[in-house]
Parts: sequence; structure tokens; C-alpha cells
Amino acid sequence: MIVKAFRKLTGVNPYEYQKIAMENLAEGKSLIIRAPTGSGKTEVALVPFIYGVNDFLPSQLVYSLPTRTLVESIGKRATKYASFKKLRVATHHGKKATSSLFEEDIIVTTIDQTAGAYLSVPLSMPKRWGNIFVGGVASALTVFDEVHTLDPEKGLQTTTAIAMQSAKLGFPSIIMSATLPDVFIERVRGRIEKNGGKVEIINVENESEIKSRRNRKVELINRTDEELTADTVLKEVEDRKKLVVVVNTVERAQKLYLDLREKIDYPVLLLHSRYLEKDRIEKEKLLQEVFSKNSKGECIFISTQVVEVGMDISSPVILSEAAPIDALIQRAGRCARWGGNGEFHVFGLAKDVRNPHAPYLRELVEATITEISSRGDFSLDWQTEVELVNQVLSGHFEFFMDSTFFYQRLGELARAVYEGSKAKVEQNVREVFSCEVTLHENPESLEPEEILALPRIRVDARVLSGKVEKLAELGIKTYKLEENPVIGDYDKSKYTPVLVKNKEDVAPFELYVFSGACYSPEVGLVFDKSAPNAIKSFEPNKQKLDEVKSRAEYELGRETWVEHAKNTLWILECYLIPRYCYVIKNFADYFGYEYNEFVDLIKCITALHDLGKLNITWQKKVGWDGKIPLAHSDKNNVRGLPPHATVSAKALQPYLESLFEDEDVFKAFYLAIAHHHAPWAREYKEYSLIPEFNKFIEEVWSVPKELIRAHDSANRLDFTYLDVVDENEAYRLYGLLSKLIRISDRLATGGVSYESIFSA
Repeated sequence: MIVKAFRKLTGVNPYEYQKIAMENLAEGKSLIIRAPTGSGKTEVALVPFIYGVNDFLPSQLVYSLPTRTLVESIGKRATKYASFKKLRVATHHGKKATSSLFEEDIIVTTIDQTAGAYLSVPLSMPKRWGNIFVGGVASALTVFDEVHTLDPEKGLQTTTAIAMQSAKLGFPSIIMSATLPDVFIERVRGRIEKNGGKVEIINVENESEIKSRRNRKVELINRTDEELTADTVLKEVEDRKKLVVVVNTVERAQKLYLDLREKIDYPVLLLHSRYLEKDRIEKEKLLQEVFSKNSKGECIFISTQVVEVGMDISSPVILSEAAPIDALIQRAGRCARWGGNGEFHVFGLAKDVRNPHAPYLRELVEATITEISSRGDFSLDWQTEVELVNQVLSGHFEFFMDSTFFYQRLGELARAVYEGSKAKVEQNVREVFSCEVTLHENPESLEPEEILALPRIRVDARVLSGKVEKLAELGIKTYKLEENPVIGDYDKSKYTPVLVKNKEDVAPFELYVFSGACYSPEVGLVFDKSAPNAIKSFEPNKQKLDEVKSRAEYELGRETWVEHAKNTLWILECYLIPRYCYVIKNFADYFGYEYNEFVDLIKCITALHDLGKLNITWQKKVGWDGKIPLAHSDKNNVRGLPPHATVSAKALQPYLESLFEDEDVFKAFYLAIAHHHAPWAREYKEYSLIPEFNKFIEEVWSVPKELIRAHDSANRLDFTYLDVVDENEAYRLYGLLSKLIRISDRLATGGVSYESIFSA
């Protein structure tokens, strides 16, 4: 069945390794795949999911990648394949956050977005929606591709933690790359199996099986005793006019570009990470014209690490500065990519810079240079690549795969959830923390929504931190746009621009505005005024501005409490329970419940999620007539309502305690109610339920009156995130329950169709 499905979607038969991998995935096993670039790893995840969704695989697929370029590329393939079964696909990253609720069938995203979703801190959406995102990642088929790019102490530990804990609950994960050492693969397998999961290791043994590698021969030319300069490049282009040059830093790439463009009379193209999206897309189109399959033309392409993953281009010759062996192998993957002969020249590091190894670790670069030098010139085939990775990286990975680092990462993940910090999320993913910057000469004249709608560029936060005080000396002001997550149930997120005064004020994954810096479509963002055709101020994107202003807004009409409870329950039963039946069954099995019994418990808390609105104070503020309690009022500008979600949980606590023997399950259900508007809510004000409250509750769900706490003084809930985060299975259940309640509530409140919540 899998082979037939693969042939139908792709038009070709699967390779043997693909067939074995897909068969194991269909059996519910997690996979660790090591296969060459261009060998079809993506299809191993997509094809079985498309044909097994909500049957033998989960209801959603979250496909995580290290770069936005890869997200766009894989997103297009996913959309093409998913159309066979009319599944919804979202490509979601910092520049294009299209999945507002992580509810699509297939979500192709970056690893930091996945981590943020899993940790209840969505990086590109308001934090108050956080636990909806938890429910997506926590119960999906999760795929982590190109994981060699992740920091072994941070990103790799985070991905393996998610994969390990998913496998324990019967939700398979896939980890894959071309450049993983044996020690990493074996350690991850051991962790998953020790934790009760099932996992299979898939290795490509025969390179000739892969069509693109069958007739390919790439020679690695050792030139590590030379420096890669503009003069070196000019000598190479005397005999060839099509060449890729890869250096390790943006500043060096910019300098090399500016040096070369004055000395030759044919195209030189520069691409790195500090471009606006529209300019980067334009440059990638030009690259395709020269470096795609069967293309013709002349160009010197100068790049940084952005060339390593996601670029489907090929050059017969590549010149590269020395880097860790896994990075070099990925760069070499763009050499003779579709067969034929190629040359991959590896040069030594620049001698005229303060830190020539940046952005890499000195020991990894030097170990790579030593290994390459000991071999001289040699053929870079798949077997040699595996040998090089094991030789250079085994000790490095073995050090970081020690259980001490793993359990430290688990603690940091829990801390990120509890603190709700985007910076903490980023610190669990990568050593190179990123933030976003934009330009405007007078940001204080803009509304926060206008600043949010300005075009953005991603920058290493450490680079910004190191420059912010120097920029101030040059008269360049830096502002940070800070979000206030402590808001009411019906308020929009609030942002305030704050002047950055020193490097300690710079944090990852925040938005910064430069007043006085400049940008060039040709060279990118520069921290001085030397760029050609410099731009000092961006204008808000109108479409983005409209999205920011309208986000999370929907019409509120007058609705009785009973009507809303019944409508919410109907949405749950009609749409969400059928959609997540595989997921619900897995949780029911794990916690020892019959499926129908577990479904009834979910219906119960969904029907009663707004019990706190039966508070007399709440009802009076929305215009209650003293007879029929309301869930929503048609009064304009209803503000200052007391929190009702936490009151719902507190009032229902005795009843919920009577339903659950397992304390962790109880806490997951309890907090899902308490957090159905804000994941970090804990406070509640003094409340008293309306007279005859039980009469209205009985119309929706039968609850003994004596098990409802009808009044209480202002206080804090007995439980918080900390009480479920350390028990990962309960945290994941909490995420699923929160998602089911909040989406059901959202649709019942907005009076819109289920289809309307999808962006794809």
C-alpha cells in the first residue's frame, strides 16, 4: 500500500531505504534517518502521513527545518502532495506566520517556531494563545530535518526530548540529516527505547541507489594553506564564468562582493541572511536562472551558510572557507548536484580578522582542517562523508550527548514554559540567538501596530548586542518593541517601544528598530552609511498592518450562557473529536481509560468551561437582566470584566477531583479550563455564583450541586504550569485539552465555520 501511494504521489518507485523507512513509520515506530542530500528524505515523512492521517498516524504533521528558505521549499512540495487528499498545509516562519492556531493538517515551520509552540510561547503569535500551540506539537507526527545545523547542547537536545516523549505516548517522530555521527544516532535510539518508545535507524548503505548520486563525482581539493580572497576568485574565473564562493561571515561576504564587483564585467551576486524577504526572493530567482538544473549563464555567487540547506542549485566548482566538516559536506552538496564531475576547493581562514573561526568553534574547524590536510585531495563520496563526520564530530557529539546535558535541557524547557519567555525558547534551540530588526528614522511617531508591520531582517542577537553601544556613539538609536502579556480576556496584545541603552537590553527573538542605520537591496543591512543606494527608513506593509490590527478580533453578539455552552459542545462533537480521534485514543490508552469514557470527560470540561461567567459580578457588568445569564453581551466596549476562566476551574475543583483518581490527569483537565483565555492565568477575584446557578448548569451537563464551590474570596489557584510541566505526559494532555476547548470556544463565540480558522 505504501509503495503504491508513493508511486501515485511522486510518479516514481521508492528507493529501498525509503520503502523500509515508510513501512516502519506505518507501524508506529519513530525513525532516525541518515541519507545523502537529494535522496528524498522528505517524501519518507509526507507520503505515509498523507495516506495514514488519523488512521495509523496522528492527525497532524509538524515538519521542522532550520531555515526559512527550506520551509518555503518543503512547503511547496507538501502542498503539492497534500492536494491528493485535500489536506491543509501551512508554511509558518517569522517572515510569514500563516498558521494562526497551528491547526492545519501539515505545518512546515522552523525549529524555533516548533519549540516555541511546544513550550506554549508561540514566537510569531500572541503569547496568550500559547497552549493551543502546545496541543498541536504535543500530539503530532513531528519531523526534524537537517538537524546537523542545530547546536548539540541546545537544539539537538530539545528535538530529541520532544521525539523521545512523543514516542512514549505512541506519537512517532522522525529525525534526519546527511551528517550525523554514529554516536548521536545510537544515543538517541537508546533514550527513546529506554523511555518506552519504538525507534528504527535507517541508513543508506548503497550510494548508487540514489539517482542524483549515481553518476556524480566530486573531488575535494585541499587548499587549506591558502586564503580565499578576491584575487583568488579572479584567478579561478579566468577559465570558468560560473562559480560559487562560500565564506563564513556576513561582513566578509559583503567585503568580498564589493571588492569583486569593481574588478570584473559580468554578474556578481551576493546573498546572506541580512536581506529583506522580497530582495532575497529576487536574488534566489536570479540564482535559479544560472545555477538550476540545465540552466545556462555566467555568475559569481558569493554566499554564507545560507547556501548549505534549502538551495536547489548546482555549480561545477565551489570555493569555500574552512568550516566544520558537516557544514563543508552540505556546501559540497551544491557541487555537481545532479551528476557529473565537480571540484570543491577548501581554503584556510582569513588572517586579518580578530576571530577567524567565527561563527564556529575553533576546535571543530581546526579538527576539520587537520583531517582534510592528512588526506590531501580526495573523492568526496557518501562513504567518505560518513567516515569524515565520525572522525571529526564523534568526540564533540559524545561530550554533549552525556545525560547531564540532556536533563539540564529538560529543566530549561520546563523553565521556558513557566516563564513564558521568547528568549528562553530561543536559548533552548540554538547557540546563535537571533532577533529581528527594522529601520525607521522616527519610530516614536508610529503606532505599535505600524512598527509591527514594518519589513524585518533577522540578525544574530549577539552581533546586535556587541554593536548597540557603538551604534549609539554613531548617533544610531535602537528601540525594542516589548509585549505586555498581562491583559484581560478580551483585550488585544499591547506593545511599547523602549529605547535600548546598553547591550544587556538586547534579547533574542525580539523586534528592534534602528533609527539612523541603513539598508541596501544590493548589499543588505549594514551598520554604517557605506552601502550603495542606501535606505534609511522602511514603510509599514499595508496588508501586514491590516492583519496586525484585525488579529484575534471577531464579532461578539448577545448569547445566553446555556446557548454558548451548547454551541461550544456541538463544535467539539461535530468537528474536533472526529478530527483528533487517533490522538484522543492514544491519550486514553496511555492513562488507562476507555475511548468513550475519555471523550465524555473532554465533553464535560468543554461544556462547563465558562461556568465562571455565572459569577454575579461578571453578569452584572455584561448587562444581565437578573433572569437569563449571558455568555456574551452585545454591549460595545465591555471592558474590566473579572477573570472568569480561573473562577470556572476553582468552582469546578471539587467536582473534577471526584472524577479523577490520577492527580496528573486531574491537573491537566483543571488547568485546561483555567487557561482557556490565558496560559499563565492563576489569580481570581472574589466571586459568588448567581442564584439557581445549578438550574442552568443542568441544562448542559449534570453536576451535583454540592460539588460546585459557589463562592470564594480572592486568591490564587492551587496549581500552575509547574504542576504539569515536570510530568510531560500530563503537560501534553493539558495542551490537547486546551486546544480542544479554546478552538471550540472560539468558533462558538465567533459564529464562524470551522474552515475559517485555517490560513492555508
